[in-house]
Amino acid sequence: MRIFFWLMFFISLSLSARTIEVMSYNVENLFDAKHDVFLNQDKKDWSFLPKNYPRKKEECLKEKKAYRQKECLASNWTETKVDLKISQITDVISRNRSLPEFLGLVEVENNLVVGKLAKKLGYDNFEMTESPDERGIDVALLYKKSKDIKKISRAEHIVNVDYPTRNILEVEFLISGKYPITFFVNHWPSLANPDSWRIKAAEVLVERIRVIIAKNPQMAIIALGDFNTIDENNPHPFKAVLFKDNLLFDVNQSEKPQKAPGTYYFAPKDQWNNLDHFFVNDILLDHKKLDLVSNSFEIYSPNYISKVIKKKSFKGEMKDYKLLLAPNRFNPKGKTRETMGYSDHYPITLKLDFPNIKF
Repeated sequence: MRIFFWLMFFISLSLSARTIEVMSYNVENLFDAKHDVFLNQDKKDWSFLPKNYPRKKEECLKEKKAYRQKECLASNWTETKVDLKISQITDVISRNRSLPEFLGLVEVENNLVVGKLAKKLGYDNFEMTESPDERGIDVALLYKKSKDIKKISRAEHIVNVDYPTRNILEVEFLISGKYPITFFVNHWPSLANPDSWRIKAAEVLVERIRVIIAKNPQMAIIALGDFNTIDENNPHPFKAVLFKDNLLFDVNQSEKPQKAPGTYYFAPKDQWNNLDHFFVNDILLDHKKLDLVSNSFEIYSPNYISKVIKKKSFKGEMKDYKLLLAPNRFNPKGKTRETMGYSDHYPITLKLDFPNIKF
């Protein structure tokens, strides 16, 4: 009887599920303090350089808008501030929580500053793009390399629109030696640009996913990042492209109560938006192999990365004040943790599990 008990105990352990976490975070302007050049072209990173950096004054004066000139000339982005910014991001990702196995980062400048952040966090491995974006903005994927997580390949895909924008990063992994998964890290053209540009980004993403699935129908897909898309967009890139033929599904439609009503707060319109998403394919929803954990999606919005906003509205002669918590956005002028803030986006997370079979 005792032998039977221990046999069943070890079998139950061998069949237990292994859980991994994925996080996506727009960290808002993670720049180093050195001028960046891509294919012999200067990046417009002058606002994120020390005040007396060579050529900074001349380049700042080329800004077409007066407030941009003023902002650029007054900025003084130093290595000390870079270290403080990295500490702020590290605090968000690792305070009172374990590191996610996969961390997608949006709005990062280059592999030097991402490498510095990765080392601070404790990641040994990452992949990132080298995009034609004029400001030098890129995306990255940090990951834990282990016996259960093996990187297979990486690629990046150019989104050809009228103005150079961010490439889409693709990284394929094999989980537990048997479950293939491909991540796509996105930072689509901003809402200041035409809806057609985001349609183009969606088409680039979907065309690549269709090629991958045609080659391997068992491939799990997660597309994550900042998609810069709101309900008012028309045509809508999710409805018109991503969701066509049930290719992808939006994990953000969660039944789990969220502390924040969105990932980004647009103060001028007093509007919450979900700019940040996880999109998955049906392989992660069939509950057979690698599986999306039900209701695991979360907008991670602890109070310490939030700021109380006092929103005014007027009703006749009466002033009505509304207080709300929103992301404590990054302030490059800040010199302390309290004054620098974090980001204008909240991170989002989800969990995956898979059978941990070992005989």
